Amino acid sequence: MKITVLMENHAPDALVCEHGLSLHMEYRGRNVLLDAGASGRFAENAAALGVDLSAVELAVLSHGHWDHADGLGAFFEANARARLYARPAILEPEWLDAGGEREFIGVNPALLERYAARLDLDDGPREILPGLHLVPDAVAHEQSLVAETARGLVVMNSCCHAGTGYIVRDLLERFPGQKVHAVLGGFHLMGLRSPDSLGVAPGIVKNLGRWLCGEMGVEQIYTGHCTGGPAFALLKEELGDRVHHLQTGDTISFED
Repeated sequence: MKITVLMENHAPDALVCEHGLSLHMEYRGRNVLLDAGASGRFAENAAALGVDLSAVELAVLSHGHWDHADGLGAFFEANARARLYARPAILEPEWLDAGGEREFIGVNPALLERYAARLDLDDGPREILPGLHLVPDAVAHEQSLVAETARGLVVMNSCCHAGTGYIVRDLLERFPGQKVHAVLGGFHLMGLRSPDSLGVAPGIVKNLGRWLCGEMGVEQIYTGHCTGGPAFALLKEELGDRVHHLQTGDTISFED
């Protein structure tokens, strides 16, 4: 199993970045896309990294926010066959209320209408390929992509709005006898609109790290995007080399 980060908030000079996330996965000979970033620029990175978007067999939308969905138009233009697996609530508008202003943060309605025939909407849980599962969480439009591997479950949840610890806890209950080898994604710990600030108390971040890698036995964490720099530094301080920063262009491999 090989994961290539097509878009994240940070990138080396040869690639582009934006506030968003997109992952390409090769899993047991199949090609899967998780999210498409905030624009079509993830496709530029895919080309530079040798990832053929036309070969993707199915796509998954982790949740209904613009910074994961607004690049889907570019994906559908590059790929004529893959269906998009998502929860029905992505069709509902999402708003952010902050500072007395109301901002639309959902999926572009025009995009959903134009590509309606490509959508496969279900609240699951469901197995979309042998060993590859979609599992909903407590947030109506959010789901985890969970891969069975030789070392245990690899859990991908791009923003973990339902809480990373709660998501992992529920997955351990749903897959009895399995362990979670790795968690990948954003942990929603940064300050509002500011990746350089902390949106929760430092102790909460450290407790999360101890809960994940202690009580719940998670072996590796790969995080970025909405986790933010200060929260990542706290997790690194608490967990050391079990924590890795996701960045555009990274590749991560697990034994199937």
